[in-house]
Amino acid sequence: MDRRTTAQDVYRCELCDENMVDMLCVVCPRKLCKSCVGNHLDDDPNKHKLVKFQDRNTTLVLPTCPTHSSERCKNYCQECYNAVCPSCIPSDSHKKHTFLKISEVFEKRKENINSDTKELDEIVFPSYTTIVQKEESDAAKLEEDYKSLKQSIENQRKKWHDEIDKIVNMLQDETERMRETQLKALKKHIQKVKDLCIEIQEAIKSNKDILHSPNVTETLSYKSRNSALKRLPEKLELSTPKFIFQPINKDLIAKMFGVVLGFSISEHTEGYEKNTQTIRENEAIILVKPEIQFVLETGEIKCPDKIACQSNGKLWIAGNEGSLKLFRCDTLQPKTGATSSGLKLKHVNLNKGPTDIAVTRTGDLIYGIKLENTVFKLTKDKAQVLINLHDWKLLSLCITAFGELLVCMTDERKYRCRVVRFNQDPEIMQIIQYDHRGESLYTSGMLSKYIEENKNGDICLADCDAAGVIVTDRAGQFRFRYDGKTSFQKNAPFRPVGIATDSKAHILVSDSLKIHIIEENGQFLRFLDMVCSNPLRLALDEDDNLYISDTHGNVKVVRYTNTNAIFAQAQRLIMTLF
Repeated sequence: MDRRTTAQDVYRCELCDENMVDMLCVVCPRKLCKSCVGNHLDDDPNKHKLVKFQDRNTTLVLPTCPTHSSERCKNYCQECYNAVCPSCIPSDSHKKHTFLKISEVFEKRKENINSDTKELDEIVFPSYTTIVQKEESDAAKLEEDYKSLKQSIENQRKKWHDEIDKIVNMLQDETERMRETQLKALKKHIQKVKDLCIEIQEAIKSNKDILHSPNVTETLSYKSRNSALKRLPEKLELSTPKFIFQPINKDLIAKMFGVVLGFSISEHTEGYEKNTQTIRENEAIILVKPEIQFVLETGEIKCPDKIACQSNGKLWIAGNEGSLKLFRCDTLQPKTGATSSGLKLKHVNLNKGPTDIAVTRTGDLIYGIKLENTVFKLTKDKAQVLINLHDWKLLSLCITAFGELLVCMTDERKYRCRVVRFNQDPEIMQIIQYDHRGESLYTSGMLSKYIEENKNGDICLADCDAAGVIVTDRAGQFRFRYDGKTSFQKNAPFRPVGIATDSKAHILVSDSLKIHIIEENGQFLRFLDMVCSNPLRLALDEDDNLYISDTHGNVKVVRYTNTNAIFAQAQRLIMTLF
């Protein structure tokens, strides 16, 4: 029997593989018998350190000094955060520095590692385990809820017989896509938490290995990962859609059969939404006489009615014939009413004029063609398909504060209109189409419908077909409708063609005649004194400078508050704290 493979055989020398181990080289490390010690030290005795094998876990393995290779580091410099040998201490590089015994530092680090390991083992890892159990339970409940939802739809279908089969199939398909999207998001979230669990276990194992190791270098190089790992992951919240029954009316089968409501997927940091207080300013900051900083000439762009602000003073402008230009505006000196061509940074030609444009936080341009089913992303002058809307046609889009994409769309028959929220993957996160009674929030038709997210999370849609601005909260619940009726003009027509929101959650709406300013709850504040005729699209940059395109082919940059830059900078500073 080969004793080297016998389970109860003692440790053998790693050089001769015959004799019992007497010594351990803690530098290599290698187990040695007394006969092989000399051979092991032949190359360079100063590079090795031998200890008795039985003392291997109690003898500190001092690091070799990088400057004096023949010496071991017995001290630790508090100013340089390095281990030093006795020859380093009197050198000029450590003049007037404070030194500790490296054994003391070693023991202190061991205490810290032990504390970290205990925290990970007893608090952090059990917390993650509980989260996984809860989310897996939610996944099972989600399946049951969707089964119940689909059964409710099926029960209603039996009452309507063959006349509503097509409608039933449509709703079943939409429900299935919602279920798959939510389940996919939940499984992805569960896997993310499981991966973090594995990472914590690896950290625990690594820490325990260090705790049981006499290697000083490993201990000194230890860096705690507890601060990152003990931050629990984002909490995924899923709301299961509900099917709302409607009375049977054969004349309105498609509308009255019922709708699926309540579908959403949202992530909240640390399991809660940060309830940050929004800085608010009253009407007094709105200038009585807005100031035109300068007028930007767009050159050959015809009807520049699509504008989108990028960071660092850049502005995208698009016309109705497929021409897209990126201008640099922050280099222009404000001169009231002065006309400037700006600094053109980029020019892109599309086959068709885009119906809307938006800029992501990374500077990519998002655009789409009106009544087509594709949304594109332009990155480094290369256009790629971002989203296929399938049976739906694009009306408008915008980017949210969290980098999500809101798309307003209509069906092929121009019968239904809805707003869909996509995440950055992009996957459907939310569908907004009906109110709590199952009535359509948005009118049918193909006139201008421009969407914008307000700073409080509300979704604002300037609907020319409906002659109003429809506002829902982030969850898609109807909040209010603004119809342009004020004490100054009760009977004047209102056809909104542009919308923007500022850092104070004011909503600015253009109706091609005037610019209305309303506060976040729908209360009319005032008209923006005419700074241009026939205003079309509106956009606001991060400093609340207002960009207004008009029918004359120009874009005017307007300062309409007396604290534009100061307020915006303060707001951005506060947001960085969260």
